[in-house]
Order: sequence, then structure tokens, then C-alpha cells
Amino acid sequence: MLHALELENFKAFGERSRIPFAPITLIFGENSAGKSTILQALNLLKQTLESRDPAGAPLLLQPENGIVDLGSFQEMIFDHDPDRTLSIRVGIVIEASDMGFPPVPVSDLPPVFQHDQISIELSFRRPSLKESVRLDQIGIYDGKSSKCIAKFKPLGKDTSLSMSFDSYSTFLPSTLAECIWLTQEPEYWKPLFKYYKESQESMLQMLQYRVQNLLKNDSEKDLSFIGDSLDSLNNLIELFSSDFDLETFTSKIHKEEMNSLLGMLVFVPMMPRSNYTGVQSGTSDTNQLAIIAGKGLRRTLEQLFPMNSIRKPPERSYIFSGTDPDNIGYRGDSLPDILFRNPELVEETNKWLKRLGIDYELEVRAIGDHSDDFFQVRLIDKRRKERVNIALSDVGFGISQLLPFIVQSLVSEGQIISIEQPEVHVHPKLQADLGDLLAASIKKDQPNQFIVETHSEHLILRMQRLVRKQQIKPEDISVIYVSRGPDGAKAERLRLDEEGDFIDEWPNGFFAERLREL
Repeated sequence: MLHALELENFKAFGERSRIPFAPITLIFGENSAGKSTILQALNLLKQTLESRDPAGAPLLLQPENGIVDLGSFQEMIFDHDPDRTLSIRVGIVIEASDMGFPPVPVSDLPPVFQHDQISIELSFRRPSLKESVRLDQIGIYDGKSSKCIAKFKPLGKDTSLSMSFDSYSTFLPSTLAECIWLTQEPEYWKPLFKYYKESQESMLQMLQYRVQNLLKNDSEKDLSFIGDSLDSLNNLIELFSSDFDLETFTSKIHKEEMNSLLGMLVFVPMMPRSNYTGVQSGTSDTNQLAIIAGKGLRRTLEQLFPMNSIRKPPERSYIFSGTDPDNIGYRGDSLPDILFRNPELVEETNKWLKRLGIDYELEVRAIGDHSDDFFQVRLIDKRRKERVNIALSDVGFGISQLLPFIVQSLVSEGQIISIEQPEVHVHPKLQADLGDLLAASIKKDQPNQFIVETHSEHLILRMQRLVRKQQIKPEDISVIYVSRGPDGAKAERLRLDEEGDFIDEWPNGFFAERLREL
């Protein structure tokens, strides 16, 4: 789950702006204020990571058949100023699966790993017009306090190496990143000090065991190769053999962890740079925290499902592709196939069409006697005395645009669904009723999260009503208002109280246009 996004020098956003997310995030604002920029930042990271081309550009701005096309770096940077550094900080909620394979209970881990919210900041720059865009820095932040824990600097391509990654079955080339800054705040080191003090004897045994493994092959060549690791292990053995205090512990471990190296997949920290022994500086809690943050970022971007603002118009008939999709596709291309393959989903969709007050019933049927691969997606009009069967392409455009969103909300489990203006071509009452669909979807056993760019007054009124009726909580909703000023876009969160009323004043009045017209 996403808990926040911070943007600086990205498109409409100049000065750093923080966008807090909730299970349902509704983004409002005038046209060209910067609402779409929020979704585009996430989509950019997703399509870059999904390209799985770590040797290529650190940002995939113009992909073929991608999610978003952002042109060039100069077009994307705020004020088109190439001297600026673009930063995207993604705040994620860490899950047990991010901790390792098999997953380890968070309570069983050292305190440094028990952060349930971590932020990872990616900074990009283009040094000159003759040079390409590069990943300039990676920062790891405490997701709750926003305090920086560590910063890593990517190294040049000449340091590339082959590494095996836990969730990929192949070897992929990777670059390295070096730890260039590490906090010395006592609040960060004190839990680690307490943990290692309590585990002092077992840590000492583990370090001595590693030294023994290193010395099994005592040839001069191998000893020179493992020299750095051996020195590091001996330094740690000296520490854990003593009655160390917090200051000594902090000084020693901080020194050990500075300049440690991480393997990178595109912009994601993946694993420590292993040497002959498979250890880097004996142990590195900071590296492990960065790796956990990297796994969490990758998982979060994989869970992100962006829906195009305009879904693919329906056709009169379809040929089954032979695949078994688990989603509708970003533009709704796979909607016919997923309905054709899942009669239970058709039934569930019809229940929601009825609940939303849509007087149509979905019907998916094969065509012809000789092949089951030809089929139609049709609607039955229930308003007539005799039910009339109609092609989906013959009803209003709003139904065909809304249907993909309904189906994706039903089929998704634990996904982050982002969409621009789901209310387009939709009647006001139906816009409001969409709030019920969102509320139900965030209460699943594997709840979904929604990021919705919208102009719908009716949708927010329904969400307020659901809070008032205690069907959802105020913290389930994040209402973001984006405005544009001389220094770029600014995002404000407008909080709701237990009665569903706004605690914060709506900028320029709550949909004041209606009152002006009246």
C-alpha cells in the first residue's frame, strides 16, 4: 500500500509537495493544476521498472505501448530547466514478504527492520545536453518521521556485474550504489544497540564462524582476495568481545556501514554487493533496510494498476485470444476475454450493476455453432416490458467507459487502482453510487487501494455520507486539492471529521461554481 508521494521539480510541481494517500484518495483541482502529474509520477516508475532493461535509461519516458508518454527530460522537468534535479519520494507500507524468503514475522526481526512505513527517494538529473539522464541519488527515509536514514550514490557503468535476484530466474546485469551518508541519530542506533547487546554472544559466535569459513582455503591468492572482509570481521569480533557502550557501538558500526555497496536493478536496491565470502563488511543493517525498501517499492509498483482515462470502445463481436487474463488491461483491451472466461465474474458484475441502479444486465454469449471462440458482450435492457437484448456498442458511451472500472474493482485483490475521471459521461446519481463500490472494495480480505483523479462533487458527497453513517472511517479517505501558483503546483489534504464534514476549508469554496450560477 502507498502511504505518501513527494514530488519536486516534476512537471507541474516545482517546490517539494507531499501527497498523503489513504485506502481511497480523491484528487481534485482545476484543469492543468497538476492532478494528473501525481498519477504520472507513479506510472513513470512502474513502466521503467517493468521494462526490465537495467542497462538502459534510468527513466523510460517514451515507451512503445507504455502507460504514459512524458516526452523528453527537459519537457518533464519543472519550468523546462535542465539544471534542476527531479525527485520522486515514494512512501510504502512494508509487508512481511519484503523481509525475505520465506517471509519472517516482523516481531522476530531486529528493531531497524520493524519500520512498517519506509520511504525511498529517487533523484534524477541530466548533467548536460550532451549527456544522458542519470539516477543521481537514492535516499532511504523513515516513513513516519520523514527523517533520512541513509543515502546511496550510483556508481558508473564500468562497475557493472552479474547478479542473481531473488524473484527472477535469470541473471541480470546490475550497477552498484555506494552508501555516501548515514545517520548518527541516537534514536536510529539505540534500538540496534539494544538488540545487539542482548544478542552479543550469538553475534560473536556467528562472526567467528564466518572467519573460520574464510580461512578454510588459506592460499595466498585467496587470502588477498578476502582481506577486506577478514579485516571487517575481525573489527566486529573485537567490538562484540568487549563491553561496548552506545557511543562505541555507533562509531564502529557507522564506520563499517559507510561506503558499503548495493546491487541495483534500474533504480531499486536489490542485494548487497557480495565478495568472495558472500558478506559485505561483516553485516550491514543499513544495506538490509535499503533492500527491504527496494523490495517494497518493487512490490508496490507491481500492485499498481493504472487505468487509462479513456477506455477502449466496445465492439459488436470478439474473437477469444486464447489467454486467461487476470485484469482488464490498462485500456480495457482484455475486458471481453476476462468476462468470457469467468461466468462468476459476470454474475458478480450484474449484482453491482443492479446495486448501482444501472438497468442493464450483462450477457456474454458465444456466436455460431462451430466455434466457441467467437462471442459477444451484450446488455439486456430491463426497463422494457419484454427484456430487450442490446449490443454494448449501442448503449450510451458512459456505460462502456464505466464497465471496465467496475470489473477491475471486482477482480482486483490487494491492488492499487489509479484512474482519471471515472465519472466521465456518467449521470450524477451514478457518480455518487461509485462511492459505494470504492467503499466495498477497500473492505475485501485483500483490500484494494484507489487513487482517483476526479471533478465529481457527487462522489465526494457520497464519501462524506458513508463516513457519517460509519460505513467507512475518516482516515479511509484522503481528499487532495491541487492548486497552481507561481512556484508550481501545491497539494493540500482536506481532512474529514467523524461526521463527514470537512475540518479544513475547501479552497475557493466547496464547488462554489454551483452557487455562483444559482
